[in-house]
Amino acid sequence: MIRTFHLFTLLFFIGTGISAQELLPLEEAVNLGLAQNLGIEVARVEQQSTEMQVYRSNAGFGPVLDLNANAGATVNRVQQNYLDGRVVDRFGRSLAPNVSLGLDWTVYDGGRMQATFDRLKELSNASSIETQIAIQDLVSQIIQSYYDVMRLKARVNFLNTVIKYYEDRLNITEERWNVGKGSKIDFLQSKTDLNAQLSERAIANNDFKNAKIRLNGLLNRELDIDFDVEEEVVFNADYSLPELMQTVDEKNQDVILLRKFHDISLISEREIEATRKPQVGFSSTLGFFYTNTNANFILSNQNASLNVGFNARWNILDGKHRHNQLAIARVNTHGLEKQEEDLLVRLHSQLTEAYNQYLSDKELLDFEEQNKELAEENLAISLEKFRLGDSTILELNEAQRSYDTALNRLVNAQHNIRISELRLLEISGQLVR
Repeated sequence: MIRTFHLFTLLFFIGTGISAQELLPLEEAVNLGLAQNLGIEVARVEQQSTEMQVYRSNAGFGPVLDLNANAGATVNRVQQNYLDGRVVDRFGRSLAPNVSLGLDWTVYDGGRMQATFDRLKELSNASSIETQIAIQDLVSQIIQSYYDVMRLKARVNFLNTVIKYYEDRLNITEERWNVGKGSKIDFLQSKTDLNAQLSERAIANNDFKNAKIRLNGLLNRELDIDFDVEEEVVFNADYSLPELMQTVDEKNQDVILLRKFHDISLISEREIEATRKPQVGFSSTLGFFYTNTNANFILSNQNASLNVGFNARWNILDGKHRHNQLAIARVNTHGLEKQEEDLLVRLHSQLTEAYNQYLSDKELLDFEEQNKELAEENLAISLEKFRLGDSTILELNEAQRSYDTALNRLVNAQHNIRISELRLLEISGQLVR
């Protein structure tokens, strides 16, 4: 299986304050999860078990050869009185070992053995698809968890940047108050606003650590392992809805699995149909029998034999049991066809919604990047005017809040477009190829 992801490139707003840990790239995180996740190991073991059942004799092909042997012994007392006066009174024993070799071979059964063998192969293929679905689900969980770590890292970074502006404002108001040019109220308000941002950063840092713990749990490794995440991932910005629709029909694993179950149901119909036909078998027995006794007129007897024969069987009447079983199988097959139609309708609807959401998130990201630049420029100007005494603290406070909001919206926009693209790839069956 190829662990390849279609991901995307979105630059984070990078600030300061997060110490550098060992980098955990997204692809490495996915590979670790696939290698160590217990759920995937269970799915692979179940797949291996199903694959091991695909052999011809499991479907009834080939002869069956049995070796039978037994040995018996008898001990008895013989008492005989004859008319001429003779008397026989003795103990006797009899030994009777024998061995036989029996061969049974179903030569023709109406094609049931071949149908059973085909069903075993399709069940093995279905198990492989189920493993792929389990892998895709895990990959999706890992990527979402990884993106959450990226989002929270960006939030901590932008809070660090915002706090620097609040610290500058506090220094200005404190200096003005100390020299008698400013109000203590402005200083206290600046201190209060800074503390509020420090509190937000403390909460964000805790959320960031917990997100790492959740990702470590998905990777089945020590929860306290620290790591850093990538700042960007590869991104394919050009998606075509018609091409995605076609990909859903061809590559979505849920659709493929349902089609496989449909094939298995058709094979089950063949198995039932085969029971309506006659069965022809071949049988042969090679035997050796030996008897030894001291309590009879014959001391020993041995016999070797070879029997060869054909047998035929044709069930003519069974109370419509096979007829009803075949009708049930055909209903199941028809039901699977309808399930596939329903699944495709739902997937096409979900894909269209996901595609529209992706385009919307992409447009919103452009707006938020522009807003961030504008808010940053506005804050820099407002801070400089406040430093020169040309504006009030209320104007600066409004500029700071606008910048804070713009950065927060940008981080959320970056995260949203990642998730919307991930959803596109999941539905279209391109997340794991």
